[in-house]
Amino acid sequence: MTGVEGLWPHNLSPNRLAVLERKLVLWLQAQPLPADIHEMALHYDSHEDLQLLTQKAATQGCHFSVLQPTVQAVISAKTDNFLELAEIAGLNPLEDFADAKLLGANLSGLDLIGAKLPNAYLRGADLSDINLTNADLRNVNLGGADLSGALLSDTDLSGADLHRVSLVLANLSGANLSHVNLEEANLSNCNLSDANLSGTCLKNADLYQAGLALTNLVNVDFTGANVKEARLWHDSGISDEVKADLIKRGAIFDEKIENIKRD
Repeated sequence: MTGVEGLWPHNLSPNRLAVLERKLVLWLQAQPLPADIHEMALHYDSHEDLQLLTQKAATQGCHFSVLQPTVQAVISAKTDNFLELAEIAGLNPLEDFADAKLLGANLSGLDLIGAKLPNAYLRGADLSDINLTNADLRNVNLGGADLSGALLSDTDLSGADLHRVSLVLANLSGANLSHVNLEEANLSNCNLSDANLSGTCLKNADLYQAGLALTNLVNVDFTGANVKEARLWHDSGISDEVKADLIKRGAIFDEKIENIKRD
């Protein structure tokens, strides 16, 4: 690197910055450094924190010059595609970005089936039309992110923060959304069939025409949610009182279908 204090230019795209920061963190963790530096690398909160961490590591004899070719290759790459940048940096996008900072990254349309991204910070990211089927997204921060049209079947999102996220037309069938914050989220025309929403916050969320067949709705908070034309069938955890309230607010319980299935 040209200088430890600079690391790289400050005007990089979110994708380049995310890849470079992850490369540096993983490299630092692989070095024979004191345990406190490894811990700092895992839990840094900002670019400034990473800068201070890097300076501290330099005093321990870290030779950052070995990373310079990779850094320059990512900076000068003629692509901003996240997968291509990760390949240039020698990173596995399915394995190496757990706990990573991906603020505002553009992952739109990518195929990340089975990706392991627990605790990742994806606030404001563009994940529209992404395929994250069967992925590990436990405790991720996706506040304000765009996941419209995303494929999230059988994905584990338990404990995630999805405040104000867009999940319009997304497929979340079989997903684990237990204890997720979906306050003010847009879930219109979303497929939530067979999903686990136990303990989930849906305050002021938009569930217009969403499908919730066979969904676990134990202790779900529907306060202020738009449930007009949301279709529910054989869902567990709904009391008669909650059911009556949802029907009054426009939800559709497919009793006819339920009776046919029973016959």
